[in-house]
Amino acid sequence: MRENDRELLKRVEAYLSDQGVSPNAISDIKESLRRDIQKSEQKNIDYTTYRQKSTAEILLTIQKNLFIMHFNPVVFFVINFIMIAYLYSKQLVPFGAVTGLFILYVFVILPISILVYYRVRNKNYLYHNQSERYLGVLLAVGAFVLMLMHTFDVTLGIHVVTHYAHMAVAIAGLIITMYGLYRQHYEHTGIGLLLLQKTIDIIVPDAQIAQYLSITLWIMLLVMIIIYTIDLSSNKERR
Repeated sequence: MRENDRELLKRVEAYLSDQGVSPNAISDIKESLRRDIQKSEQKNIDYTTYRQKSTAEILLTIQKNLFIMHFNPVVFFVINFIMIAYLYSKQLVPFGAVTGLFILYVFVILPISILVYYRVRNKNYLYHNQSERYLGVLLAVGAFVLMLMHTFDVTLGIHVVTHYAHMAVAIAGLIITMYGLYRQHYEHTGIGLLLLQKTIDIIVPDAQIAQYLSITLWIMLLVMIIIYTIDLSSNKERR
């Protein structure tokens, strides 16, 4: 490795340590940088020359990507939580139906949000995530349009999907909740609990018991949000 590249690695490590970045994240970044430096070594030039960026610019890119990665779960949770809360009508569940807006969310907004979420989690520390940025803008615009349509009571019709579809959503909610708790990915737990709350009437036939369980799920959701907020503020490394 060239001397300037070794110096770059030391500067990156020192800067990130001063910023309070976790040792695991620093190790990941250094490993990514070492692999990328091999590209410049093949051309027998310094990495900064290969990237046509100064050390400060490289550090700034890393810092921006760390920020995006840290808040990526928050954006994923907020968008999907709002979409499900507003578009998944609890009143239609006993009739085995949903609105056209919710179907549009399931087949358009949800897949895009999942795609962005997992692409950002790939931890591309060294380069700008241009495609994810464009997808994020598309996601935000799409979610805003659906919310606007919902505000003006444009539902795109009521569609029968049968009780089995809602039961499948309930099962998915339970699985997502358990997975989120196990992996301590509380954005998953929150969405799973919300899905359970929305579909509780299809699982529990007794209306009074279902109402009590619905309130319990809302309380659990509130507790989860508090825990999630504390978890984010601790800047703890995600698994």
